[in-house]
Formats: sequence, structure tokens, C-alpha cells
Amino acid sequence: MRKFTPESAVDVIELQQLVADWCHELDTNGGLDVAKLFTEDCIVDFGRVSYTGRAATTKFYQDRAERVRTQQKDGIRTQRHGITNIRIVFEGKDRAHVTFLIINFSGEGGPPLMNATTPTIVTDTRFECRHDTDGVWRIKAFYGTPIFIGNDPFLNQGMVGPKT
Repeated sequence: MRKFTPESAVDVIELQQLVADWCHELDTNGGLDVAKLFTEDCIVDFGRVSYTGRAATTKFYQDRAERVRTQQKDGIRTQRHGITNIRIVFEGKDRAHVTFLIINFSGEGGPPLMNATTPTIVTDTRFECRHDTDGVWRIKAFYGTPIFIGNDPFLNQGMVGPKT
């Protein structure tokens, strides 16, 4: 079992909170303000989605919000990201890899969504994090590999399949 110093234990808590804040932003605000959790030069690569930079992160979620507005019942999409199996490995004082499993439930319309029986998607996820210039942990790279994919046409259209 790994041992933590008081300083590294604080870093573990901050990194776990970073993951929780990322999920909360996606679930409550559709990711519209999630870019602040990423470094300016971040890399994102999950499913068919791949881009670089904080500005591209903002654009991705703005485009997604427009798709929700125009393609989903009442212009609303409900989602919740559950996270489990968090593992944090430090690479020096200012870098860490955070791996975890995302179990996502989502669908069109407002809550409660009826007849939801399986997750929309289950994804192996890795964040490469670093202390940014202001000393705050941020996501430098986000890699996701879908493991199980449900039958949600909206999600499948935007995130699953070959890269475009």
C-alpha cells in the first residue's frame, strides 16, 4: 500500500475534488464553464472527440449546448456522471495521473427520466494533471475509452464511433 505525506494527502484530496468538480459542471451546467478546470494547452481525446486547447474545450461544450437546444425534448438534456475506482499516481511534485471509471446516465428532457435501465456509457478515463502556473491542479490531458455503450442516439452521434 502506498504511503502519503501530509502534503501529498492534500494533493490527493484536491485531485479528487477536481474530478468531482468536472462531473458537477457537466451535470449541472452542461460543461459550459468546464474549461477553467483545464490547462490552456490541454489535450482532449475520448471516443470520436479530439481537440487541443482551452478555447476548443469551450467551443465543444457551446456546440453541444446548441445541439441540446435544437435536438432534445424541450431543449433539455439530463445527465449524471458517476465516478468510481479513482487511482492517483504522482509523477513528481507537480504532475499526477488520475484514472477512474465514469458511469454515465443521460437522456433527453428534464428529470425524472423514466424507463432508464442501463448506463448511457461506461468509460475508462485518465486525466493527466499538473499544478498550473497559479498552483491550482488542472487537467492537462483527458483520455477516455468507451467500454460499454448504451442506446442513446444523441450521445452516440456526438461521442462514439470513428474520429471525424
